[in-house]
Amino acid sequence: MSTEVRELVIVGSGPAGYTAAIYAARAQLNPVMYEGSVTAGGALMNTTEVENFPGFIDGIMGPDLMDNMRKQSKRFGTELITDDVVEMDLTGDIKII
Repeated sequence: MSTEVRELVIVGSGPAGYTAAIYAARAQLNPVMYEGSVTAGGALMNTTEVENFPGFIDGIMGPDLMDNMRKQSKRFGTELITDDVVEMDLTGDIKII
């Protein structure tokens, strides 16, 4: 068990998680993201064509979109951990994950 204190931890690797990671990393908050141990990328990993995501006029395949978001979050410095969060204690000033 690690006892490292981090300013920002993101649990989950769907579009919202990666978006949070990108913005946080660009703000130099040094985020760490727990992607999950099976398939990072959330439900979009099982989606064929995503036609309603801004910037992709002709649509994009779900796994391709998630791969792009993952690479972009890493590019800006997000630390990615491919593991599951099995317990959280969010009481008190210091949260335990």
